Amino acid sequence: MSAIIFFASDALAQNLSGELELYNQDRLNLNKTGMLVLSGWALGNIAIGSYGYFRTGGKTKYFHQMNAAWNLVNLSIGAFAYYNYLHTDPASFSLAQSMREAKSLENILLLNIGLDVGYIATGAFLWEKGIRKDNNRLLGYGPSLILQGGFLLVFDGILYGLNRTHNEKLFNLMDNLSISANAISVTIPL
Repeated sequence: MSAIIFFASDALAQNLSGELELYNQDRLNLNKTGMLVLSGWALGNIAIGSYGYFRTGGKTKYFHQMNAAWNLVNLSIGAFAYYNYLHTDPASFSLAQSMREAKSLENILLLNIGLDVGYIATGAFLWEKGIRKDNNRLLGYGPSLILQGGFLLVFDGILYGLNRTHNEKLFNLMDNLSISANAISVTIPL
């Protein structure tokens, strides 16, 4: 009788392990797609910003300069994160590691959302100061920061919402676990 129980427990553990691996694969795919979107935005801004910088003058030149420079950072972040997601094995995460990764990314995205609001506010400040001082650099940099901060605010907000929704699957998986002093049980909904 104990062999049957052991076999059932082993099958149950494999089922949970499979569900956890699938959850992590979906999480990695979701965030790889996000980094492709960020990198695409960055490449477009670098190309248009570089072209605009050399083909325009005045505040428009500085608008393009900031867009190109800002997105060198975005491209670096997007490419680095994509590379890491690409080389991460979804089976390598325990339940605890999966929970930490999920919560950590949510916290990072919430921090980024706060920073995005700061970028927009800084852009508005520079734009207003540029108007007062009739400074083309500030008149270009301000609207650029508003544009870039606005994009990142929408991007980070959507990525946060998608990750938060996806993480509900992990918490639903945990709802089926019951741990007591001398037993661990799993309820499998039929």
